[in-house]
Formats: sequence, C-alpha cells, structure tokens
Amino acid sequence: MNNNPRTPDRSRENADREAPSASPREPGSESLTDRFREWRLALNMDGEAIAKGAVCALLIVVFSLIQTTLFTRFRPFGAVPDLILPLVIAIAMTERERWGAVVGLIAAFVIESLGGSRLTLLPLLYMPSGYVCGLLTIYYFRDSAAVRALYTGISSAVRAIFTFTTLAMTVGDISLATAVIGVVLPEFAANLLFAVIPHAAAYFALRPFNKSRDAKVQ
Repeated sequence: MNNNPRTPDRSRENADREAPSASPREPGSESLTDRFREWRLALNMDGEAIAKGAVCALLIVVFSLIQTTLFTRFRPFGAVPDLILPLVIAIAMTERERWGAVVGLIAAFVIESLGGSRLTLLPLLYMPSGYVCGLLTIYYFRDSAAVRALYTGISSAVRAIFTFTTLAMTVGDISLATAVIGVVLPEFAANLLFAVIPHAAAYFALRPFNKSRDAKVQ
C-alpha cells in the first residue's frame, strides 16, 4: 500500500496500460460479415418482391383471358362478369394499399387492351378501389370473408354506376328501365356471383409470401 501521496500509483498505471482500449470499428475489417448479411437480406427482400409481382402479373393475365374469352361466350345472366375488380380488391387486402393501387392501374390497362370492357375509365375505378380497400384493411377492418364480400359489393355497385353512365353517354335512346334491367343488374349479379374465384385464387397464390418467418423455415 502506497502511503506517500506524492508517489504515483504504479499498479494503477500498469492496469490502465494493460486494459484494452475501445477503439472505433474500422469500416473495412470487422463489419464485412454484417455487411454481407445486410446484402443477403436485401437480395432476399428484392427477390420476394419480384416473385410477388410475377404472381400478381400472372393472376391479372389469367383472369383477363378468362373474362375476355370464356365469359364472352358463356354470359351468366346475359352479362360478362368483372373478374379483375375483385382480384384487385383481394390483392389489396392481402398486400395492402400500394400493391392494390399499382395492380389496379396495371389491370385496368390490361383488360382494356384485350377489349374485355366497354368502359374506358377503368383506372378511375380499379386503382382507387385497390388503394382504399388496402387502407381500410389496415386501419379499420380485419381481413375476413365478410369484409371481402362488403368491399366487393360496394365496388361492384360503383362499377354499375360506371356502366349506366357509359350507356347513357354512348346510347342516347336507351330507356332507364332497359339500361337497369337489361344491363346494369345482370352485370352486378354476375360480378357478385363469380367474385369468389379471383378472391380465392389471390388468397392462396399470395399466402406463401405472408407466412411468418418460422413458418417459412419449417
């Protein structure tokens, strides 16, 4: 024990010398493993987004072809059902508002390019429907069969208004009863009847992308 206050404590100095100093991590040495993990995670995320986009594109093409080929010959209730609108809603409820809006915009131009609809302003319906349904699913309603039916019914009613407006603008001499009974109501009924097919297809096709990490590992 050192009792002289003027004599420096050599043991403390030696301990300070022997203690390792906390030097900052050099950017090129120890962080390479962490950077590799970040790159691999980014590649996995980008690859998953690409795969999800490919699945959505395939769904759009398949249901656009079904709508413009099969249902133009087989017309339930005398009308062609809209399969793309419930498909957009299903994707929006599963993948949320951004995917719903983008898929809705793309799907509208695809179905119009194939000649599957008389409407020329479908982006004004599909894109907002996807965006709004995605937002409502996040903040207000939980994803369920009842909510999907509600969204599909409301959006189909809005589409019926689009159809009636288009008829009034293009066919001037058509009566209100003929337009509603002969075109609007059959189209609305056909849309509701066959909406379950794109909803089920989108749910099962996108389900692998929404599993938890543990489920993916298993």
